[in-house]
Amino acid sequence: MRQITDRIYLIEAPRFQFPYCNCLVVKDDRTCLMDSAITPEDLREVKNRFHVDLILDSHGHVDHVYQNVQFKEPVYFHPAEDVWVQSAETFMAAFGFTKYGEEEFGRFFMEAGGWQPRLPDAHFMPGEVIDLGRTKVEVIHLPGHTPGHCGFFIADEGILFAADIDLTSFGPFYGNAVSNVNDFITSLDRLIEMQPDMIVTGHGEGVVKRNIRQRLRDFRDIIFRREEELLATIRQLGKVTLRELASRKVIYRRRNSFDHERLFIMMEMCMDEQHLDRLVRDGKVVKDGEYYAALS
Repeated sequence: MRQITDRIYLIEAPRFQFPYCNCLVVKDDRTCLMDSAITPEDLREVKNRFHVDLILDSHGHVDHVYQNVQFKEPVYFHPAEDVWVQSAETFMAAFGFTKYGEEEFGRFFMEAGGWQPRLPDAHFMPGEVIDLGRTKVEVIHLPGHTPGHCGFFIADEGILFAADIDLTSFGPFYGNAVSNVNDFITSLDRLIEMQPDMIVTGHGEGVVKRNIRQRLRDFRDIIFRREEELLATIRQLGKVTLRELASRKVIYRRRNSFDHERLFIMMEMCMDEQHLDRLVRDGKVVKDGEYYAALS
């Protein structure tokens, strides 16, 4: 655990280990935990050092809500995120396992990730300000990764907890059935204009203080580069189905060996399909039945 201001503590996740993420503790008149996917060792330290009064979850993915069931204190997140913790069926539909016929693998994934149902005690809404005492936390709706994905802005410190707008090489990630690449672009543009003094990310390095605006632009532009690479691949192949395109691993080609190939192909399909919709919309690709072809 690392203290980054007099009231704010960063709990750093083991690097890229599932189902953990970087989390924040804000110690004030009311003490808040932002996301709960901490290791059992960190959980013990948090409970020994702090009296947590409430948990604010950025979104409902298991690697952000993992330890919610270990707290009796109230949990809050955006209402659109209920699908992740309501039932196995709603989780698998939201993730994409149902859409792509991977329910059996979805059940394995949920078990391996320690998924447990726990609906929030209440919802927060975009723009809501949560009063912790001296610290005021504004809920910033940043959809795209998931529909209800939110950041938490502590204005007097200039700190934004950005969760899965994480600036890592794995992202931007919009590979679930309920993700939306267009919303992700809009959310990144919003953060570029906000210009916070510090971003705390859910994965990777955690604290980002330098070149924030440019790093956000660079992260956004990955989306556009992916789209150009997908278009080039379609031109090369002449015509292609979604599954054939996903098998080329245009987005995740640098990950040459996957522990779970089926999972990454499914996420690739989710992401490719969204780019294909954009390319069709922009008149660069035409769809004929299940086939896609470039127009120029």
